[in-house]
Amino acid sequence: MFDTSHILAVNIPVGDHITRSGFNLDTIYTTLVACGIVLGTGFYMARRATAGVPSKLQLIWEMVVGTIQDQVATALGPKYRRVVPLAVAIFMLILVADWIEILPGLFHNTDYAPSPTADVNLTYALAIVVFVLTNAASIRARGLGGYFKHFFRKPVAMFPLHIIEEIAKPLTLALRLFGNLFSGGIMIALLISFIPRFWAASIIFTPVWKLFDMFIGAIQAFIFALLTILYYQFAIETDGH
Repeated sequence: MFDTSHILAVNIPVGDHITRSGFNLDTIYTTLVACGIVLGTGFYMARRATAGVPSKLQLIWEMVVGTIQDQVATALGPKYRRVVPLAVAIFMLILVADWIEILPGLFHNTDYAPSPTADVNLTYALAIVVFVLTNAASIRARGLGGYFKHFFRKPVAMFPLHIIEEIAKPLTLALRLFGNLFSGGIMIALLISFIPRFWAASIIFTPVWKLFDMFIGAIQAFIFALLTILYYQFAIETDGH
């Protein structure tokens, strides 16, 4: 029978943070690292972009931008091209933030670097940004009166549910990303903790799980960007469309 005593004894650092004055410093500096990587590669690619034979980096950026442009054109139409930079920025930032945990030594445990998106504070911040921007777009499209009126659309008795639905959007957006990355971080830390006792299995399965976690991170980044576009679509739609 499998001995679970080791699991219970493991002090997994997931959920622990380096805090000062109420701020999670590790989340802040890993987020800054992710921002630096995104900005650095973006500016580098922009300077090296060519109409001839593109580099691999340029191909990756063109694929990301092209995919998101198609999603925006399908959901919102060419009038709302301004949503493309936002969705691209969100996708790339979340993708890099999700993948930071494959790098060792960024946490106070030298073997484990948690993704900043495994901290619910960051995912809430991203969701609030999307919530504010989509509601601002709704007010511009419908007018202030139309914005409040759509909460009382037929059947009028359902207006409390319409309000709850609007509030639930940023909550589900944040918690979906947080839950997936947090659970992935627990698995990586747990696998690393097994190295002293089950070193052969840990050496094999830890890299495999990290690659799988990278795949999950990419999917979550895409879902967050896609839902941002869809929330824009819901925000600008009028009752007649």
